[in-house]
Amino acid sequence: MSKMNPNEKKENASKNENVNNEEATNLQEEQSNAADETAGSDNVSGEVEALQKKYNELNDSHLRLMAEFDNYRIIYESFKSLRIFAAMKKFICIILFASLHLFCRAQNVFDTEIPPDMEGSNSSLSSDSIPESNVPHFRHTWQWERNGVYKREVALDTLMDGIQNFNTIFKKNISNTYLGNFPSPYLSNIFITRETVQDFYPLTQIRAFLFKPEDALLFNTTTPFTRLKYFTGGGKGKAENLLDVWHVQNIRPWWNAGIRYQLISSDGRYMNQKAKAYHFSLFSSYEKERIALSFFLNQNNGHFAENGGVKDISFIIDSTNQKAENIPVNLSSNDISNNYRNTNFQLQGQYNIGNPKEVTTPTDTFTTYPAKAIINIRAEGNERRYKEGNIAFDFFPHTYIDSTSTTDLITNQVYDISTKFVMNEHPKYKYLPGIYAGLDFKHENYRQRTAFDSISHTESFGHTRYSGTYITAGIFNVDTNVSFTYDIAGKLCVLGHYAGNFKFDGYVQQALRKDRSSYIRANATIELQSVNPFFDRYVGNHDIWENDFKAIKTIKADGRYVNNRLRTELGVGIANIFSYVYFDTAAMPQQTSKTLMVLTAWGKQNFRLGNFYFDQTVYFQKSTQEDILSLPAISVYSHNYFQHALFKNALFLQTGIDVFYNTKFYADNYMPSIMQFYNQRERKTGNYPKLDVFLNLRIKRADIFVKYEHINYLLKNHGDFFSAADYPINPGMLKFGIKWDFFD
Repeated sequence: MSKMNPNEKKENASKNENVNNEEATNLQEEQSNAADETAGSDNVSGEVEALQKKYNELNDSHLRLMAEFDNYRIIYESFKSLRIFAAMKKFICIILFASLHLFCRAQNVFDTEIPPDMEGSNSSLSSDSIPESNVPHFRHTWQWERNGVYKREVALDTLMDGIQNFNTIFKKNISNTYLGNFPSPYLSNIFITRETVQDFYPLTQIRAFLFKPEDALLFNTTTPFTRLKYFTGGGKGKAENLLDVWHVQNIRPWWNAGIRYQLISSDGRYMNQKAKAYHFSLFSSYEKERIALSFFLNQNNGHFAENGGVKDISFIIDSTNQKAENIPVNLSSNDISNNYRNTNFQLQGQYNIGNPKEVTTPTDTFTTYPAKAIINIRAEGNERRYKEGNIAFDFFPHTYIDSTSTTDLITNQVYDISTKFVMNEHPKYKYLPGIYAGLDFKHENYRQRTAFDSISHTESFGHTRYSGTYITAGIFNVDTNVSFTYDIAGKLCVLGHYAGNFKFDGYVQQALRKDRSSYIRANATIELQSVNPFFDRYVGNHDIWENDFKAIKTIKADGRYVNNRLRTELGVGIANIFSYVYFDTAAMPQQTSKTLMVLTAWGKQNFRLGNFYFDQTVYFQKSTQEDILSLPAISVYSHNYFQHALFKNALFLQTGIDVFYNTKFYADNYMPSIMQFYNQRERKTGNYPKLDVFLNLRIKRADIFVKYEHINYLLKNHGDFFSAADYPINPGMLKFGIKWDFFD
């Protein structure tokens, strides 16, 4: 597809307008002639109605086409005024994907059938806050829970609110210990929201940036859907960019396919801090009569330079106003980096058993069967490589293998096959639950250095294999027509390396109103899990350990009250961990014999005063062993803005300020050679509010934002703005971006 400049686009739009006008004129003439020729005929009114309907459809198509190009013209002029020509090069992608969308949409008009039960439905779009057209359309989005046991409807995020916070880690956690740059490793400061430990442990610290099947949405849409995001900030040498593109469409009414690409690139504000990540996803779903299939293939690649943090914290805390790029860092070489690669695949198949029944919910009508059989096949390959062109002897306390350079490599492969037989919820008797049982087989290969002989200076490499066969079972009732719902499941490993491991988890939820706008919910987990292979043995150029740790036992429970009418959420939680594993002050893995307890309470309240909104979130935490797990006592996210519609609702405006804050605590430091955060007890960080001011605009289906991130950095005495112990957050930066949806 050739690239087109804005003038060419306008010319094409004009041509399309002329074509549409000609077609509309011809249709009018046909109507007039048909009326004259068939005057007095019994069928004249039917023919006129058919022609009028066709004329209306073409006219709607013409108006939508012109609206899209008017939208582009407005956005182009807005960005042109900013005179950031490097950003505009990437912005050309918007035109390319808009063209792709229009092409697919045109094809869809002629090739795609609209299922009778979907015609005129707009269930998933009711939350878009976008005016609907007169053209029938349908877009349904969902995820499979418990590896295919039941569907959970997930609304596609189409809100303008929050678009300015495009750093993924702050979308998941309001407070984080991170390296200041995006997309580098991070650790949530809110313990109950920390990432689930990954099979390949090093990727746990970058989990928010990875494409995984359990996060992905599945689609069923009668019209193609394209989403384009482009966010940027900074200038030459300190640019920060994100490009995220989705395209999804139905090939047939029962078969959907999609593709997604994401690029994150950041030069960093401090020396040797550049980071880049590439993510690609190909996915598809098929549902027709008794067969349902879903497929995911994801590729994740990343590279980030390591600078070891600033060498002298006084450059930050003494407010010398030294330029960030000139502040000395611990690893001054530009040839020190961590690199990772992740490829994951999932294929899920279902076969429905018994006589079908039609079920109607508040948002959808679908067919259910009494039972089904499920098979799920997953495979994942991982690689993490640490490279060091010149050894930093003054930073690393030990160098074991090579005194000239470092190349540490660990890899693993994970294979998982599970089968289940499910008795579905009864569509007539609302409180008759669904049940299931099955088997799950998991195998893992782990390859790395297994030994190093300091006398002969020889290395040994090998494969370590782990496997387990699990029995799984569960009971659930997630019917949206009942007030009491639950999902409780368990798995027990009976054979293999992981024999004896188990996990029981689930929730119960009671609606307090018929419309389910308020409810109480309780979650609980009891788990016994073998220590991750990463902690058993590791041999690197700067780090060597071999351990025989006990399995970790975890008991967690929390409860919350949610009232959507009052915009309120209150919750409390407790976590008891026995044999907790952590990295000590020497960045070596250790296991405590004491019980670790973490108490958490939180509240969320959204206030409104006219057009002014004040959305507040606060967490309170207490760790019983702060010497091994230090957490901020209070963490706050305050989102305050003014919102108003202008020009007869053609333009929505939102402007305000975001505040991120946590109290002082011994935040972890970071060890580049193992890509892990570890304990430190030398200095506390925190008690520093980071302020972002922003302006968000919605023009038709395009959301635009401009913000100045960390604006209080401009103050003469800006304060101590460290995140990890030796890693300050980035100085103030102007950022802007656009999110543009194409559908209909």
